Amino acid sequence: MAAAGGGDSEGSGNGGPEGSPLGLEDEAGPDAEPDSEVFSCAAHCSELAWRQNEQRRLGLFCDVTLAFGGGGNGGEGDAGGARLSGDDPPPREFRAHRSVLAAATEYFAPLLSGDFAESRSGRVELRKWNSEAGPDPETVETVISFMYTGRARVSPGNVHEVLELADRFLLIRLKEFCGEFLKKKLTLSNSVAIHSLAHMYSLNQLALKAADMIRRNFYKVIQDEEFYTLPFHLIRDWLSDLEITVDSEEVLFEMVLKWVQRSPDEREEYFGELFKLLRLSQMKPTYLTRHVKSERLVSSNEACLKLVSEAVESHALRAENVQLGTFQQVTSPVTLLPRFGQNMDVIMVIGGVSEGGDYLSECVGYFIDEDRWVNLPHIHNHLDGHAVAVTESYVYVAGSMEPGFAKTMERYNPNRNVWEQVSNLIIRKHSFGLAEVNGSIYSIGGHGNFSPGFKEVAVYHPDQDKWQNLESAPKILRDVKVITIDDRFVYMAARTPVDGETEDGLRAVIIRYDADARQWQDTESLPLLDNYCCFQMAVANTNFYHTASCCPRSYPMDHEEAKRKISGQVSDDILESLPPEVLSIEGAAICYYKDDVFIIARSLN
Repeated sequence: MAAAGGGDSEGSGNGGPEGSPLGLEDEAGPDAEPDSEVFSCAAHCSELAWRQNEQRRLGLFCDVTLAFGGGGNGGEGDAGGARLSGDDPPPREFRAHRSVLAAATEYFAPLLSGDFAESRSGRVELRKWNSEAGPDPETVETVISFMYTGRARVSPGNVHEVLELADRFLLIRLKEFCGEFLKKKLTLSNSVAIHSLAHMYSLNQLALKAADMIRRNFYKVIQDEEFYTLPFHLIRDWLSDLEITVDSEEVLFEMVLKWVQRSPDEREEYFGELFKLLRLSQMKPTYLTRHVKSERLVSSNEACLKLVSEAVESHALRAENVQLGTFQQVTSPVTLLPRFGQNMDVIMVIGGVSEGGDYLSECVGYFIDEDRWVNLPHIHNHLDGHAVAVTESYVYVAGSMEPGFAKTMERYNPNRNVWEQVSNLIIRKHSFGLAEVNGSIYSIGGHGNFSPGFKEVAVYHPDQDKWQNLESAPKILRDVKVITIDDRFVYMAARTPVDGETEDGLRAVIIRYDADARQWQDTESLPLLDNYCCFQMAVANTNFYHTASCCPRSYPMDHEEAKRKISGQVSDDILESLPPEVLSIEGAAICYYKDDVFIIARSLN
C-alpha cells in the first residue's frame, strides 16, 4: 500500500542528492515536484458517514432540530411559517447536524445559512404533508439516515412516504429509486394508484408505464372503485385518449355518470366538459334516445342535448346513405372517431392447409358485428393440427403436424397486433388439448407423427415462461377438445386407441381433469351448458368432429351445477338442422360467439 511521499523527514539522507533524503530523483528532472501518490480509502468515507449517523442517533454534537408536524393536503413545503393550533399534536422532533444536511441536499443548504429564521434558531418546522398525521416516524428516520449514509430500505409499506419526503427534500436519486421500485411492483390492481402517484411527483417513466397498463386494460380498471377517486383532470385525460381499451362508448357514458355521482356537489360542474369527449356517434341510436337523452345531467344541459340531437341525426343520415359531409357538423371531429382500443368481437382463423396441401402461417379475423374479414399478422410457424387457448390478454397457439414447428408456441397480443414467441412445448405433437385454468395453460394428450398418441400433461406458467411436466393422464388422449368449468375442471372429448398401444381402432371418450387435485375421472358427456356443448356432443361420434379443431371455452359457473347438466341424451335436432355436406368436411374449425356456433372450412362441397 502506498503512502504520500515527500514529507518532512528527519535524518541526513546519506548518499542522496539534496532535497531527496532517500536518494530518489524525479524522472522528469530535479526541477519538477517530487513524486507523490494519492491514497484513497472508500471504507473511511463510509465509516465516517456511519459514525456521524450514530452520533445523530445518540444526540451528540447536533446543532439543528427537524420538527415534523401534521396538517394534511399540503404539497408545498412549509418550513418555519407554520404555527401549532390548539388541536394539533406536538411535532415529532429529530436532532441532526446542519453541516451534514446542508451538504446532503439543496433543500437545507440555503435554509440553514444566511438570514433565514431557521438558521438563527436551529429549528426547522416541517408541515403540510399528504396525511393529517404527517409521515411515519420510522420513515422519517429512514430518510434522514439516507442523507447521512446514502442507504435506505424501501418497501411497499413505506414507499409512498419515502417518495413524499424525497420529493420535499430534493433527494433526486432516492426519488428516482422509488420510481424504479414502483415499476417493479406495478400490477393491474394498483395501476391507478401508482399512476396518480407518478403524476404527483413527476415520475415520467413510471407514469408512462402505468398509463400503458391502464390503457390496455381500461375496461377492467373502471370496474375498480379506486378509479372513481381520481380528480377531474385525470378523468378528462383518459376520456381524451383514443387508445383506451373499452367494450363500447356506452360503457364510458356510464363511467362518467358514476364518477359524477360519487360527489355530485363538487363534480356536476365538470359533467358538460366530460360529456363533450364522448364519441356519441359510436353509440347506438336507441341508447342515445332512451338512456342518454333522458339522463337528468343531459336533459338539463342545453349544450349536451344539442350534441345528442346531432348524433341521432347523423345516425339517421347514414342510414339513408347520405354523405356525412353534407350535414353541418357542429361537434368536435374527435367525437366522430372510434377509439383505436375499442374491444370488438373477432373470430380468428390461424394457419391450416392450403388447397395444394401446404401448411399455412396466414391469420385472418372475422369482425362479427361488421360482417367482414381482415388480414392479421402472420404467425411465425406453419401450422395444422395445432391447439389454441384464449386468455384475457392473449391467444396462445401451439403444436403442428409440420415436424419443424411441432414444439413451438406463440401468443397473439391484440393490443399490439403482433405475434410473440414464448417457450416451446416439451415434446413435438399435434391434435392435443390446450386449456387456460387460473392463469396457467395446460397441454393435454396429443398425437405424434410416429406415435399412437400421448398421455402427457404439462402446465405452462406465463409469468415464468416455463413448462412443467405433471403426472400423465390414465390413457392416451388425441384429437382433444376441451372446456373448463369454475377455473378448475377441464372436460375433454377425445379419442383413445382401443388396445391402448396402437392406432388400430379408436374409441371416443369423455374425461374430466381436476387441475387442483390433479385427478382424472371418466364422465358420460360434456356438461350440456349451451348450444356449443350440445353441438359438440351431437356430432361427437362423427368423423367431422374427430378431424375438426374446437376453440376451448371457459364457464365461470359452480361445478356442482355443471355436473347436473351431464347427460347421455342429446337432442337430434342439431344433427337434423345441419346441411348434409357439413358432416363430410374434414379439418373444419369450430368456434362460438354467444349462443351461436360457427363452422369454418375450406369448402362445404
